[in-house]
Amino acid sequence: MINWTFEAALKTSADIVQVATDSEKIFNLFPSANTVMTSSNHLSGTDRVYEAVSKIGLNDDDVIVNVQGDEPFISPKDINNIFNLISKEEISMATLYSDSTSVSDLQDSNKVKILVNNGIASNFFRETSLKDNIYIHQGVYAFKYGTLKNFVSWEPSDNEKKYKLEQFRAIDNGIKINAIKSVSKIHLGVDTEEDLKKANEIAKEDSYK
Repeated sequence: MINWTFEAALKTSADIVQVATDSEKIFNLFPSANTVMTSSNHLSGTDRVYEAVSKIGLNDDDVIVNVQGDEPFISPKDINNIFNLISKEEISMATLYSDSTSVSDLQDSNKVKILVNNGIASNFFRETSLKDNIYIHQGVYAFKYGTLKNFVSWEPSDNEKKYKLEQFRAIDNGIKINAIKSVSKIHLGVDTEEDLKKANEIAKEDSYK
């Protein structure tokens, strides 16, 4: 699963593609040039990404795209699109979303919902009864390096701890998160055993590619 995500990233225009992990097992699966061993004490994936990229020597305006390893069906086009979006001077953080497919999506706490207004992520939900401008959040973030440095310097916000959603740390500290619609054919973040079963069924088919 992680390898498929990694291979998608290699097909993008990214200058550097790295797997950041605290697992020796995962570390040993990939070429050493593309793997960074990180601390096991990070509070969020974003904190882990910062540790990895802080060793590269980036400028504040350089762009980092964080694609979580449980996104095996992500299209390289999505990664390039979010890169192109955040490369604009006025944008400091961005994420992806897709259409909600059913009412049950709104009630499934494992599927994070996003409220999008005029291209801006206004709010995030585990569960919601709202329907207008509500979409499914895709676990991909892009940052300017300067914004990422600020993010990790802040303590987790109350909303972040309450909802277990790290993006609230940015919103609660005044960061505007731009949002762009995903173009991937399949949207499946593998967060539960049921998700893994679905992913295995999809993987048996060729049509998702």
